[in-house]
Amino acid sequence: MNVTLKESLAARGLALNPWTGFYFLQSLLINLALGYPFSLLYAIAFTCVLHVVWRAAPRTQKVLLGIISLISAFYYPFGQAYGAPNFNTLLALHSTNAEESTEILTIFPWYSYFISLFIFALGVIAIRRKKEEKRAWGKIDILCLLFAVGMIFVRPVQEIAWDGVFRITKVGYPVARFVHDVVISNQQVLEEQARLAEFSNQKDTWNVVAVKPKYHTYVVVIGESARRDAMGAFGGHWDNTPFESQVNGYLFTNYVSASGSTQKSLGLTLNHVVDGKPQYQNNFVTLANRAGFQTWWFSNQGQIGEYDTAIASIAKRADEVHFLKNGDFEADKNTRDEELLKMTAQVLATERTQPQLIVLHLMGSHPQACDRTQGKYTDFVQSKETSCYLYTMTQTDQLLSKLYDQLRNAGDSFSLVYFSDHGLAFKERGKAVQYLAHDDKFQQNFQVPFLVLSSDDKAHRIIKARRSANDFLSFFSQWTGIQAQEIATPYRFVSNQKAGPVYVTNFQLQKVEYDHLGTDVFSTGTH
Repeated sequence: MNVTLKESLAARGLALNPWTGFYFLQSLLINLALGYPFSLLYAIAFTCVLHVVWRAAPRTQKVLLGIISLISAFYYPFGQAYGAPNFNTLLALHSTNAEESTEILTIFPWYSYFISLFIFALGVIAIRRKKEEKRAWGKIDILCLLFAVGMIFVRPVQEIAWDGVFRITKVGYPVARFVHDVVISNQQVLEEQARLAEFSNQKDTWNVVAVKPKYHTYVVVIGESARRDAMGAFGGHWDNTPFESQVNGYLFTNYVSASGSTQKSLGLTLNHVVDGKPQYQNNFVTLANRAGFQTWWFSNQGQIGEYDTAIASIAKRADEVHFLKNGDFEADKNTRDEELLKMTAQVLATERTQPQLIVLHLMGSHPQACDRTQGKYTDFVQSKETSCYLYTMTQTDQLLSKLYDQLRNAGDSFSLVYFSDHGLAFKERGKAVQYLAHDDKFQQNFQVPFLVLSSDDKAHRIIKARRSANDFLSFFSQWTGIQAQEIATPYRFVSNQKAGPVYVTNFQLQKVEYDHLGTDVFSTGTH
């Protein structure tokens, strides 16, 4: 009976082949792997695409499915941590060195790689499917074709509601979106790098109108990946930053970074920005140079080439610059931030008449945190990586304490500012493999520490007024007494004066109001 029914259905073109179920499973996993929101409709539609292409051109289907499976298998761990490809993803691909790449690959949970292998294995099975005898197209085949074609137009039509324009390039299939987003984002990165290269050879155009520094030595310490709620001094649940918790100075408990990744955030923070684009030649270092300061840049971050990243480009403008790492594979993986204090000690050991600007760029709390701490931690919170992350805050606190003592012992008046470039978001939350990674969907991705410590401070003060990293040059101008025509100072930065709404730049390079973002609370759970 069953055999007769199957033969009857097959004759009418209504029988479902076991490969249909196999392709549906592949479609689900491919959707998941590429980092887009799950859509059952597109999973079914892509199953139809695979079925139709197999009927029309089996060899072409094998090649396409093989390539898609390989890319999906490779991208799956990244897709779970960072989502679909965007400007930030492609920028990281261009500017990440071999050492950082190795660290990123070790932070993903083991089962992400297991699923990647499973996706790859399914691709191999699909490629080995044997060619079948040709038969006439049935009703199922035609329905699949119509449904697959119809789904091409769903997202472009939806986009009309957003901006009134129909774009066929906005196809909603995850595979098509992936290709589109990689191409567009890569083009944006190449354009940004071209601007960077162009400006790196140009002299600054600052128009300095006054130079009245209050202190002899100014120090900017740029942290890395530090969430404010992971630090006791800024309201975190742990007493892991004893120096910052008691030192005389100003701690800002509502400072918001410009973006969620190092290059984009610091590009918007440290440069003069016109129409949303950093003017790389006009940055805080060239401003200090123009004002007659002697400038120093010491970095524990990797440097691949001379002007290959926005930060390296700024660093190279200093009178003296030194990278502890050159960014190649042979660079010491675990060079400690504390090594930078040997350089500051040398600078401070010599009396100088010019005002000084010293910049330290830390590795700080960069994932993988346990690489920063050599696996050491004090409080266990959920996972070893989360616990190490909390301890990196203590390491940075100790560095700031030692640097502060260096400055006091040098005898000259000084002021020190410390802030982080961006925060991080929790991944695999609540699991034994919980870790933190870059993100742009939550307020905590932008909630970072900011403090100002000066030689004449008499009390430990908290400033709760919201401040934006987009106004850093305004702060820098007020702090150093360097006034320039290009820099507006609409309010006193070191005060409780209100400063208006704050916007951040997400990974799609869109300006988003900070208040509209979700939250990613730092849980105190220990299991």
